[in-house]
Amino acid sequence: MTDKLLRSLLILGTLWATVGSIQAANPASVPVIKDFHANWARDPAYIDELSRDTNPRYAANKRLVLEFEAALERAQSVAADGPGSFPQVVEQYLSPDYVQNDPSFPPGRDGLLGFFKMIQKSGEHVSHPPVMVVAEGDLVVLTMRRPPQPDPDQPSQTYAAYRIAIWRVCDHKLCEHWGPGLKGRP
Repeated sequence: MTDKLLRSLLILGTLWATVGSIQAANPASVPVIKDFHANWARDPAYIDELSRDTNPRYAANKRLVLEFEAALERAQSVAADGPGSFPQVVEQYLSPDYVQNDPSFPPGRDGLLGFFKMIQKSGEHVSHPPVMVVAEGDLVVLTMRRPPQPDPDQPSQTYAAYRIAIWRVCDHKLCEHWGPGLKGRP
């Protein structure tokens, strides 16, 4: 097992244990929003609610991640070089030495920017509505709700699916990302 993989597994295990202990000690510190809307990225109250935390550092880290995801959502309808475009979002939110640990995304800032542009052309969404966010140290775990997925066992039905993303914050920028992706399947 590689050191990077082992570190990722340890981080995931620690974060999930932390979520349970934070919720048990202070349920209000981990807001979970079940009723979200399609225009979440343009609703500051939505981001305010999810970034709420009794620890100011954690609140700031949550806000950074949520504002990044909202900026990505808004960038999908912006011209390639217009204000709020993917290149501007990447420049504003990601550190120059950004590390990508999810194998379904290309490495580095330039690789991620290329991926965002490809998704924009396809008409798919880069981001999804966030429903829960947890911060601990310099790490933020974000849970997003994907569009309803077709149920392979009941073709006439769909089911709720979620995407988990883990971010590390360094000097007020996002410097590292882990995700559950498999190669070729973000």
